[in-house]
Amino acid sequence: MKIYASDLKTGFKEDGRASISFKCSWRAKESIERLKSGEYEVDIKKVRDHRTKAQNAYLWELIGQISMKENGSKADAESIYMQLLESAGAKCEYFEMLEDAVDRFCSLADIKFLKIVERRIRNGMNTVMCKCFYGSSKMDTKEMSILIDKTIERAEADGIDTDAWRMLLYDTE
Repeated sequence: MKIYASDLKTGFKEDGRASISFKCSWRAKESIERLKSGEYEVDIKKVRDHRTKAQNAYLWELIGQISMKENGSKADAESIYMQLLESAGAKCEYFEMLEDAVDRFCSLADIKFLKIVERRIRNGMNTVMCKCFYGSSKMDTKEMSILIDKTIERAEADGIDTDAWRMLLYDTE
């Protein structure tokens, strides 16, 4: 059972044992009440955000549907994702490099979402200015919400019914 909790409080009993109490949702409370006496393993981690792996999968599925609608296949989904990152104002960094070094740079830096924004000739060599995006895995909840909003807006512009997608993508539990 996984429980999201807040306001953790710790204390110590006279016999030296520690105790922990916390606030949780009613759904979690019902699960806790079903526990029987015994020993349990408890793993406490700081929550980065409440996005689930399922939400990420849903986001990519919707992007795939957008790609199907616009291009007739899902092959362009990564390009659409990069466009969505840009329209959402996602974090990015700019790098200038030799044009021949782009593929090697992407593999060494583990960069998947790179856009060449300018080509130049410097000292007789072909260079490119690249805009490298951080993906959704590096986003906080607010940034992810903006990306989801932009994705839903684009899907609606393409005539895709988004009612079910809204529930799936904004569900954080």
